[in-house]
Amino acid sequence: MHKPDAVLFDFDGTLVQITIDFRLMRARAEEVIRRYGLEPPAARYTLEMIAAARELASKQDAALAASLVRDAEAAIRAVELEAAPQAQPLPGVERALSWLHAEGVPIGIVTRNCRPAVLSILERLRLPYDALFTRDDVAHVKPNPEHLLACLRALSAAPARSLMVGDHPTDMRAARAAGLVAVLVSDPHPAESAEELPDLHITRLDDLIGIVQEGRWEGFVRYQEEANR
Repeated sequence: MHKPDAVLFDFDGTLVQITIDFRLMRARAEEVIRRYGLEPPAARYTLEMIAAARELASKQDAALAASLVRDAEAAIRAVELEAAPQAQPLPGVERALSWLHAEGVPIGIVTRNCRPAVLSILERLRLPYDALFTRDDVAHVKPNPEHLLACLRALSAAPARSLMVGDHPTDMRAARAAGLVAVLVSDPHPAESAEELPDLHITRLDDLIGIVQEGRWEGFVRYQEEANR
């Protein structure tokens, strides 16, 4: 068995089920933005909306922009922390992570969630991992590939010999941009572009064990290397 250098995982929806009220999160962020005299920018996701609002505010005053981001992030962090105590591992997660850990395969978690909420869940559930990179730890979050690459550097792992496992198109896009094997878990989401298509699809996380044992992930590594020549 040829082991990957590392396996990276998304968190919410991949490792654990968290009932986060995303509508409330966005509404709280919008309230903060309006308090600063701005109309919330149109953006698909709340983090991107906050980033766009920061750019607008920075045109007026850099300190104002920093204060807006601080208050908006505090508002959405409160929603995440409220949901954290109810989080539970998804089917096959404990078996898959325990197997990877026993085999000496480094485990990374790369998430757009905040660090305090993720840490509280990991400590309570006692899930094994070697590196954690939340939105609080990087300048650019998924789907920006730098989020994944920062985690790989911490694990001394090569992208072309590593896997990224997630449940969302942003995970697949980030994996492909960073040069990792992209593995989609659970029900597939409709891909809007080729960059969002997975290399492999599994229905439960412990299906990953067979993929590693049988070396099925290595075929995509060879494909990537040939495509990059």
